[in-house]
Amino acid sequence: MDQLSGSRPPWWLYGLCLIPPLVSLNVPFRADGNARWPRIVRRAQPVIEFLLLASVTTELIERHSLHVRPLATLPTELHVIGDSLSAGIADEQQHLWPNLLANEWHVPVRNHAQVGATTASAFRQAEEIECNDCLVLIEIGGNDLLSGRDSRQIEADLDRILARLSAPHRSLVMFELPVPPIPGGYEFARLQRRLAHRHAVHLIPRREFAKVLLTPGATIDGLHLSLVGHYLITRLVLSTLQPCG
Repeated sequence: MDQLSGSRPPWWLYGLCLIPPLVSLNVPFRADGNARWPRIVRRAQPVIEFLLLASVTTELIERHSLHVRPLATLPTELHVIGDSLSAGIADEQQHLWPNLLANEWHVPVRNHAQVGATTASAFRQAEEIECNDCLVLIEIGGNDLLSGRDSRQIEADLDRILARLSAPHRSLVMFELPVPPIPGGYEFARLQRRLAHRHAVHLIPRREFAKVLLTPGATIDGLHLSLVGHYLITRLVLSTLQPCG
């Protein structure tokens, strides 16, 4: 059931894998009589190969430690921290993905998400959660990212939320947000992973979340989920966390 453990590497790793053979193939065909060029290439190639190996190793270790495993059993309660992607912005309240997920699992759900929530305001959502043996799904940070907030402040606010949520017998799963090509986007992705490591939070990879958002008809305005989008998020969570057997 764990579809993430065998997920394919990112495209940038494929690009790195092409560098050493391309460099090697280029050396014999240099016929300009400049002997210095092959020497530079030969010296640089081990460094390039080392960086490639280090990049691949880091990516694989990070995936192994952060990827979400199926739940051993269904949670006794389900709590959601989030913004408008979880709270909804229209009249689809009965069809929000937290409600659809609760219906599938037949467990109580408490959706704390609020429209316009940020990592700063969502701390109040975290304070409302008192359960022990429960699952907390965290979908927050999109408004911070799009508003251009300082990444250091975002990290401090998200760190505060995750520290407040951490408790024995409580499972924390966070949506890794897709990174738009805007200033601070990749720094946000890095801080999410840093904090996930720090607080033992598992991540639903951003590529899976992006697939939902990019599915035709999944959003009503390019961002907020339609009924189809809420259904797809539900299927994503189920396919990732559904207990085996």
